[in-house]
Amino acid sequence: MLKKMIFTGMIHDAYGYANTPDANNLPHHNEEPNLQAQKFYKLLEDAETELYLGCKNVSKLSFVVRLLHLKCLNHWTNKSMDDLLSFFKEVLPVESFVPNSFYEAKKMEVKREWRQESSYKVMRHFPIKPRLQRLYMARETAKKMRWHKEERVDDGILRHPSDAMAWKSFDEKHPSFSAELRNVRLGLACDGFQPYGNMSSNNSIWLVVLVPYNLPSWDCMKSEYFMMTLLIPGPKCPGNDIDVYLQPMIEELRELWEGAETYDAHSKSNFMMCAAIMWTINDFPAYGNLSGWSTKGKFACPCCHKDTQSISLRSKLCYMGHRRLLPLDHPWRKNRRLFDGKVEKGVAPNPLTGDDVLMQLQGLGNVTFGKGQKRKRNAPNNAYNSKKKSIFFELPYWKTLLLRHNLDVMHIEKNVSHNILSIVMNVDGKTKDTLKIRYDLVDLGIRQGSHPIQDGNNVLLPAACYALSSEEKLKVCNFLANLKVPDAF
Repeated sequence: MLKKMIFTGMIHDAYGYANTPDANNLPHHNEEPNLQAQKFYKLLEDAETELYLGCKNVSKLSFVVRLLHLKCLNHWTNKSMDDLLSFFKEVLPVESFVPNSFYEAKKMEVKREWRQESSYKVMRHFPIKPRLQRLYMARETAKKMRWHKEERVDDGILRHPSDAMAWKSFDEKHPSFSAELRNVRLGLACDGFQPYGNMSSNNSIWLVVLVPYNLPSWDCMKSEYFMMTLLIPGPKCPGNDIDVYLQPMIEELRELWEGAETYDAHSKSNFMMCAAIMWTINDFPAYGNLSGWSTKGKFACPCCHKDTQSISLRSKLCYMGHRRLLPLDHPWRKNRRLFDGKVEKGVAPNPLTGDDVLMQLQGLGNVTFGKGQKRKRNAPNNAYNSKKKSIFFELPYWKTLLLRHNLDVMHIEKNVSHNILSIVMNVDGKTKDTLKIRYDLVDLGIRQGSHPIQDGNNVLLPAACYALSSEEKLKVCNFLANLKVPDAF
């Protein structure tokens, strides 16, 4: 019985969701399931069917899967498999469900649908459409996929992506999509890692993962519902060339925007399921790779874009003008002592819309992908820091999104907060208040009381920003505790 449950679980893993295997997943027909759903329900029946009457440990499906597994491990030929199956037919009871040949056994196998695309490296592409369709083939999961519309409490508090302005803006601009509550909203996360840790820097693997946001907030972030769609291994990260690897996924997403026939086990009916990516989620370097806006140089900030305020200090660029993002009546705008000795009168830059981005990119021309390719020196001035036109703009709805790219929480709240706290609390070995920073204050001509003092052969550092009173430190801690992740465009 346990082995049967394991192989039933394999079907759920292969088909992209984590329902408990039980009779509720079998169809109670009002409308005939489509072909894709029929195949799934047939596999569920095979996983519950005994290989022969009285066989409790092996089901019809588990027998075939384990036999094919042994064939692969031991390099059996197709003919040897046919001979082995013929022998089993002779030994086992006549009413057993042993396949007649290797060809017949292979047709029963649980297949993870994937294809390999050749580009600069070997890549695995795992199709999205069948896994999204299979979310609706189980009654409980199909019901959960309606949660964002039928059960969500809309009281103005942000608890789920469907409460966000970006979601509501998408609904207003695409009413035909939002009219069908079963259409799937997706988030795309992309990042790389070294599979061997710090032992080797010659290997890099990049994952592209999709998350369905229709589910409740306590389910949509579970690993069972994460859908890996691309696996990009290689000696280096794909960088700007990631658009080459994203092509099969983008092609499939364009098809999903038009719709795919799907069987809904909850309502027992077929419908046309559409899907759309609401935004991407990544760290700052990956942000540049996906958006096409370089996160280096004097225009590195994608929010401020051409209005980024930067100055060169010795061997690095520093980005200034943060106080212009505050409300016009904020007291810090007038505070000369704590900042650069000036009153801030600037206003926050206007975020770029999709049409603004496309207008900037008109003169950029075709970008040649591949390592060693550099941007042309005669690129138009209005392209600013753009390296390419992102492949996501091939999606019909991409330019209409209010928020196309997000920076992940860890790099905003965790890392930035830790750095600020290390400075304020003067944490030994972690504070950023170093001699180089003090010389930057000298170059800027501000905060003379914090400039380094030459005492013979020694350099002394006067007390700086971390020399605060207990009350002031408490205020900083409270501020960091309430820090919110800023939007990135």
